[in-house]
Amino acid sequence: MKLTRQQLLLGVLIVIGVVRVGDWVLQSLIEGPLQERRAKAAQLQKDIRNRVKQLADLRAAGQRVEQWVQQSLPADPETARTAYRSWLLSLLRSTRMTDAVVDSGSAGIRRLRSGAVLSRSLPFTLRARGSLLQFNDFLYQFTRAGLLHQITSFNLTPVSGSTIFDVSVSIDTVLLPSRKGAELNTMPGTLPARATAAEYSAIAAQNIFAIGLNTVDPLKHTFVSAITFSDGQPLVWITDQLSDRVTRTGPGETFSTAAMSGSVVEVRAQDVVVESSGRRLLLTLGSPLSEAKAVVP
Repeated sequence: MKLTRQQLLLGVLIVIGVVRVGDWVLQSLIEGPLQERRAKAAQLQKDIRNRVKQLADLRAAGQRVEQWVQQSLPADPETARTAYRSWLLSLLRSTRMTDAVVDSGSAGIRRLRSGAVLSRSLPFTLRARGSLLQFNDFLYQFTRAGLLHQITSFNLTPVSGSTIFDVSVSIDTVLLPSRKGAELNTMPGTLPARATAAEYSAIAAQNIFAIGLNTVDPLKHTFVSAITFSDGQPLVWITDQLSDRVTRTGPGETFSTAAMSGSVVEVRAQDVVVESSGRRLLLTLGSPLSEAKAVVP
């Protein structure tokens, strides 16, 4: 039996219709819901990752808050004022800076909308005198301390005819109300990046303030002029030719000149061992301090 042309066309149309209906069924009843489920699963996975990240951020924030509380100054402003002022003076002494004066201002306060105290701030100013190397050591130890404080500004004014500077520093500190105890935190912080102050000594060695200043090196004009003994006790005479000043000091005593400040460790017949800025140096009678030699303790 031969199919007519109309019958063939009708058959083709029926096949196309079946394919279209099958494709619609596949898209609507199978692939559509499957893609929708895949999209929902992907969104759920994304939500889970976001929640995990949020949880990790909250835990990290909680740890930071705990660290801030530990590094905060004591919550009571007067207790914090006394403790931090003593710490600053001790820091200045350890760096051999002289003529140290530390003052503090009135405490500021920040509150939440509810009126509860969020934090207090206590400003300090210090003035001292020292070399660039000593100030460099001060900055290193200040930054290394695990305390909630920051230097807001500082000024260095050169002392005429020397490499010594008058130093003025402004500092802000933070007091958190949840901080317990009256002592400052003694654990070091995570800054600075380098491990020792010596790794920053190159900054001071460059003497970036030398342009336009009197660059006469006082180390070349200061020397041990005499070593005398009285009742068996040695006395070291240090002469500063630039100021025509003579400093007399002995073992265990401190000294301060325009060229160097430190303490006398040992006095010999022709030599003196001193400690300055964390280093031990050998000074020879009659030789300028610029020729001092390092001594291994």
